Amino acid sequence: MGFCIAETKYGAVKGERIDGAGADVCVWRGIPYAAPPVGALRFREPLPPERWNGVRDALEFGPACPQGVRVKGRAEVRNMSEDCLTLNIWAPADESASAEHSKKTRPVFFYIHGGSFIEGSGGDEEYDSTELVKNGDIIVVTLNYRLGALGFMDFSFLDESFKPNTGLMDIVMALRWVHENIGAFGGDKNNVTICGQSAGATCAGVLPMIGEARQYFNRAIMMSAVPELIHSQGQAAEIAKCFLEFNDIGGAEALKNADALALASRQDEFAQKSGLGVDAFSISIDGELVKSYMIPAAKEGMMEGVPMLIGTTREEMSFALFKQLSYIADIENIKKISSESESEEVKKRIADAYGRYGKRGEAIMYTDFCFRLPGLWFAEAQSGHADTWMYRFDFETFGMRISRLHAFHSCDVPFLFGNFKAGLAKLMVLVSPVKTNIRKVHAEFQGDFLAFIRTGELPWEKCGAGNTPAKCYNLPSTIEPVIPYDVKQAYAGSEFERRVSAGEVIEIMVRKNEKAVDCG
Repeated sequence: MGFCIAETKYGAVKGERIDGAGADVCVWRGIPYAAPPVGALRFREPLPPERWNGVRDALEFGPACPQGVRVKGRAEVRNMSEDCLTLNIWAPADESASAEHSKKTRPVFFYIHGGSFIEGSGGDEEYDSTELVKNGDIIVVTLNYRLGALGFMDFSFLDESFKPNTGLMDIVMALRWVHENIGAFGGDKNNVTICGQSAGATCAGVLPMIGEARQYFNRAIMMSAVPELIHSQGQAAEIAKCFLEFNDIGGAEALKNADALALASRQDEFAQKSGLGVDAFSISIDGELVKSYMIPAAKEGMMEGVPMLIGTTREEMSFALFKQLSYIADIENIKKISSESESEEVKKRIADAYGRYGKRGEAIMYTDFCFRLPGLWFAEAQSGHADTWMYRFDFETFGMRISRLHAFHSCDVPFLFGNFKAGLAKLMVLVSPVKTNIRKVHAEFQGDFLAFIRTGELPWEKCGAGNTPAKCYNLPSTIEPVIPYDVKQAYAGSEFERRVSAGEVIEIMVRKNEKAVDCG
């Protein structure tokens, strides 16, 4: 094992050189991009890290931010700490050690992990970027950011020492750090693509409307974003008060002194018992950092000039049809919201539209409701102000078919990073007899992402008003409407379309006279 040294404005860092066929890669792990958010900084905006003397080892991933385990069967996160604001960098070894003296700089890919705003880490093995760097000749950055109650719950009603959206502030601070320091690793600070998946994708969709953040990146990729999952100030305060009651926390001082790991350990239980599910933790409109819901912001040109790639998997919500996995999302409430206040004619029109899918119709309807339709309406709005493309990931391995999960939520992630021996990807390929097909789709999917990262361009038709073509990854891939025209038309003029576009969907989930919230 060799080492790589890079000099940041805060001090030198020593990373690991990974020898590989064709190209070596340097990896720096656990570099602090902010001061530890502890003590008086627990619910505050992040501050820059302090300088250090000498060469700091960056050989191990930093601790994950406090979290529980939401998905049953997922490996337990053993190394957690509030002092978790670190990032990781993968770079081609030939340039990284002398980037300041090199004529060549490389595009930067800044990846924001998902996890329903309550779990995950930039050090998760699924996001190892060694192959992505080798294939793409780019720089990759992953990060940790505050999660759950510490990062995505608004306690500002208690007093002014509590700031909302601290997790989102962390991401902005990490982007600032990258802008100031990535040149030392061979990266081009003027060619940065942000990308997120699931909750990370929602963050990536909000960042273009944040003034400071806009100067730190050029384009955005949203993998399975939920544009409607943003809380108003009133909704955020109601949920936060409920969380305090649930945990028997009496006020500001008690919350500031509460054990962080104990708070995190009850977050999933709160999400389930409150009836809010995945809607319990999210970004909130605070009037300062976040000023609008995503679709209205796009319509008003608040994200003007930011090219975007917006995608979903074909059956994001397939897992919710399994009883053992249904705790992740409240399907009964989804059914209620998707039909309430609609005329009988609209209800019938929507139901009839999914008859084409047979037994898969229910999973695809829930996917359209939660992910694809909001993403489509967002893409149409954004396309009036910047180049916008869409994709749909349809490919299924044999293992995905026999499990009946099909092209489920997050199944496209290993096809981006190429890590098929990590996480759920191991099960996706375990009993798949034809690995050649997997390699073909992986090469095509990763190749398109790399093209967008390098140039901000893609080779298929852009979105426009009333027109949302998508590249649908399969064998072979096709270009077709992201949602069939007749299915899209079934929602035309619906109350659901109005609510999603106006940001009212989560209000319905939270409003007590619509759904009782059990705080205790």
